[in-house]
Amino acid sequence: MTTSDDPMTTSETSARRRTAGLSAARGAAGTVCALLALAAALTGCGSDSGDDEGAPAPTTPSRSPEQSPASPTPTKPSSSPSPTELKPMKPSTPAELRACADGTCTVVVKKGTQIPPATGLRAGLFTVSAVGAKGVDLTSVDATGFTSSLLGQRPDQGGPSTVNELSIAVLAIAGDTAKLRLFPAE
Repeated sequence: MTTSDDPMTTSETSARRRTAGLSAARGAAGTVCALLALAAALTGCGSDSGDDEGAPAPTTPSRSPEQSPASPTPTKPSSSPSPTELKPMKPSTPAELRACADGTCTVVVKKGTQIPPATGLRAGLFTVSAVGAKGVDLTSVDATGFTSSLLGQRPDQGGPSTVNELSIAVLAIAGDTAKLRLFPAE
């Protein structure tokens, strides 16, 4: 019988080989994990300004979780109807329109309506040439023959329009009618 210098039995040798194999696998996995952790740490340490090399990465996000004002905000449909969805208003009578001659009145107009001149405010006869979703169009010819056109006048335009000393504000548009307020310019 031959004797071996290795006192290990066959079962002990297999067990050591398995242990050595597992240690090698754990070592390789550990190395990979360490490299990934190092790469992640190095990525987070960058600086845009260049004057704080080696400074730790900020721990707070650079953007707030709230939406910025420039971001589109989802809106739900408005419960109030738009001007084009309103039921048309009853146009003003000729007598109500004549009250505008002093330059102060609120009237409902439609295409073809003529608003008398407010001569005290140097404003001529106004003719409504269009009323619709795109706004109200008005044309005026004063005593000197000068023609003024106010096109696409809307309630949301930021204020009244002025011709000579008369201001005109569109208060509402409903279908083919519009409510106008005429008043002396300030």
